[in-house]
Amino acid sequence: MAAQGVPRAIADELAKRGLSAADPLGALDALEREWGAAPAVEAAIVSLLGAAGDAGTAELLARLAERTGDKSVRREIKRALYRLEQRGLWQAPAAPPPPSPRSLLGPAEDEPEAWLSAIDPSGSRLLWMARRTGADMASMSAMVNETVGVQEFYAGGTTRKSLRQAQRDLAARNGVPLVEAPWQHVDALLQRAVATGATPERAAEIARARREIVPHPAATPPPPPVDALVDRAAAAADASVLADSVRALGEREVGGWLLPRSWVEPALGALDEAQDSVVIVSPQQQEERARDAVQRATEKVFAPPERRALFADRFDETAYLLARRGQLDVARTLVAAAEATRGGRPVGDIPVLAQITAASLAIAAQIRARQAREEKSSSLVVTPQQALEEQRLAALRRGR
Repeated sequence: MAAQGVPRAIADELAKRGLSAADPLGALDALEREWGAAPAVEAAIVSLLGAAGDAGTAELLARLAERTGDKSVRREIKRALYRLEQRGLWQAPAAPPPPSPRSLLGPAEDEPEAWLSAIDPSGSRLLWMARRTGADMASMSAMVNETVGVQEFYAGGTTRKSLRQAQRDLAARNGVPLVEAPWQHVDALLQRAVATGATPERAAEIARARREIVPHPAATPPPPPVDALVDRAAAAADASVLADSVRALGEREVGGWLLPRSWVEPALGALDEAQDSVVIVSPQQQEERARDAVQRATEKVFAPPERRALFADRFDETAYLLARRGQLDVARTLVAAAEATRGGRPVGDIPVLAQITAASLAIAAQIRARQAREEKSSSLVVTPQQALEEQRLAALRRGR
């Protein structure tokens, strides 16, 4: 194959090594011995191989991907494999099923079992824990909210068969599937909800039920369970992963999320200023002004650090659910978004968070505009401005 599109510097570097871009497979074979020593040359050769489509190239590139630390080379390998897959020369291996929490934590006959649901648009979710006690099961479940705390709580004895059937019915009738999770994590979520908001009576009830199911609480807060399935550091270090985070909005666990109305209402003032300006500007300037206003409003919404912490945790939680479902690529994007949110990156640099915020602002603005129209149409009081406008219109009609 002709070595077209290879920069002169790369061609010269290959020549120094006694290699040629016209034989990319041979060059790759030679470079493999010291893979990682010349990232620019390696990326160029990988690109050539993806365009060439030689048989057997894909397996070699897939093996090299595991040894590649440079982001640009890893990106070129990903692109090359995609090209080869489109031409039927390679098929990505199916992702192995993620390990169960039981296999991650080690077996124990009497250890608690735990499950959780996805977080709904209001910030609520279902937590469920159970533990064998003799021939029966002690069970407790709670509906908790991120900002309100414990909303509902149930506890009692049951059988394993009844427990499983109740969970199946919940998924079938109410569309709330539960995912198995490490009990330490679910217990920590429950304790956080109690601290956020629970009456003394409810807190005491939960404490009594919890002692039966969690006889030996974890000494320290556990890490996010997604960390057992996704390399957090690698996801956070790859800019392309964060850029893909908007893909998560296509998943049912994320697609309906909106920010609380109390968060976005104060930020609408910045949008009003851009729209109500009396200065005459061009359409392009109006668009730029509106874009700047949205950006300012977005950053204002997430100025309080506790809001960033809440959404960072939410991203991590949802990444675990997606990873358990086998969608490790989307889970990685949410882990990257969690790290960027927690680290204070501008909201505009976090696509999934920026889209959620923009949609929330737009809906809040529409609701406020509709309410203003309804109040105006139902008001019996005529303001001076309205009276003058009506007089002006009546004079115009008389002059016709």
